[in-house]
Amino acid sequence: MRELFKSKIFILLLVVFVVLAIIAVATYGNRASVSWIEDAVNTVAQPFQRFSVRASNAIIEFFERLFKTTDADKENEQLRVRLAQYETMENELSSLRNENERLKDLLNYADTLEGYAYVTVPIIGRSQGIWFSELTVSAGRNQGVAENMAVITGKGLVGRVSSVSANTCKIVSIIDATSDVSVMVERTRDYGFAKGNLEVSKDDTMELYYLPAGSDLVPGDAIVTSGIDGLFPKGIPVGSVLEVSRASGKQEETNALVKPTVDFLRLEEVIILTKAPQEEAE
Repeated sequence: MRELFKSKIFILLLVVFVVLAIIAVATYGNRASVSWIEDAVNTVAQPFQRFSVRASNAIIEFFERLFKTTDADKENEQLRVRLAQYETMENELSSLRNENERLKDLLNYADTLEGYAYVTVPIIGRSQGIWFSELTVSAGRNQGVAENMAVITGKGLVGRVSSVSANTCKIVSIIDATSDVSVMVERTRDYGFAKGNLEVSKDDTMELYYLPAGSDLVPGDAIVTSGIDGLFPKGIPVGSVLEVSRASGKQEETNALVKPTVDFLRLEEVIILTKAPQEEAE
């Protein structure tokens, strides 16, 4: 019996009983004026009333949503699902259109390299960091790819194949510090070398050096491959001159900073030149 009086449930029931009793007394008799007892009871009961109203409203809304099965509601739900499907399809079509445009540009440029055989492949991996000095593509020995083959896009030179497996290969880009490309200034026909600055300056520029003394180089000059290193075909765009520096000494030395024509942040597909014209003739 003592345990019953100590239990929380008994105490709660007792409090409720007392409150109800007070309410009953307060409501008995003349209702023309509100007594102090009734006012006290209302004050005590007000939080419970607000809670019960909110709880009942929430329960009603739940069951309304649960059993809302009118034809109009069903039709609206079907229309929402259909609209979401159409939006997904439109995004996929837009992505395919963009991919087709990129591939068309790649193939059109590759066709200008008369006599070269090539494979067009997507990029499936990149080195870490903001700029991608090493790329992985889904073509390897089984697709005729070998080390040191030239890699290009419709914009210009990307780099060369550095290692090959059965169905993938890695590409070292021209902006990597280990890359060295024999180039030519398109306007003046001066020869030089372009080396990647990625590990030195942390950006995608290249340094142009070993130009002839007194070279008439100016910002904006186009730099293309020279073709004399045996790695890259002649005339592939490499970049454009950003700034020129000249050091005076026994003979004037001209260097320059070059911005690549390829956007290495947004590369998605590349072309690997698998055979030169003379190799196919053999």
